[in-house]
Amino acid sequence: MPASPSGAFPAEVRGTASGGTVWAWFMAAYPPLHGVEDKTVWRLDGSSIAGTPAFSLLGPAGAIGRLDWGPEEHGGSTWNRPGVEFGTGLMFTTPGCWDVQVALGQLRGDVFVVVA
Repeated sequence: MPASPSGAFPAEVRGTASGGTVWAWFMAAYPPLHGVEDKTVWRLDGSSIAGTPAFSLLGPAGAIGRLDWGPEEHGGSTWNRPGVEFGTGLMFTTPGCWDVQVALGQLRGDVFVVVA
C-alpha cells in the first residue's frame, strides 16, 4: 500500500476512513523511525464517536507494533483539523510500510505510513 497523503505539512497525514475523518500528526520524526517511539497526535471526527479509540499497528511480513502510551484525549490545541484530539506513543518494530488502524464508534480508519 502506498503511504497516505500528506496534508498542509509533510508530517500531517490524512487517513482513509469510513464513518468520519482521520488525521495524524507525527511529531517525533517523519517518516517515523523503527524502534523509536513516535508521539503522534490524532484528530478523529464523525457523527457517532464517543469513548476511547482503539489502535492496531500492522507492519510488513506480519510485524505488529504497539502503543507505548495512550490514547490520551487532549483538550484541544491550535492544530486546525476537525474532531476530537488524542495523543499516542507509537512504536514501529521494523522498517517498511505500516497500516495504523483506528476505530472509534462508527469511525474506521487507516493511516498508511512508510517507516524508516
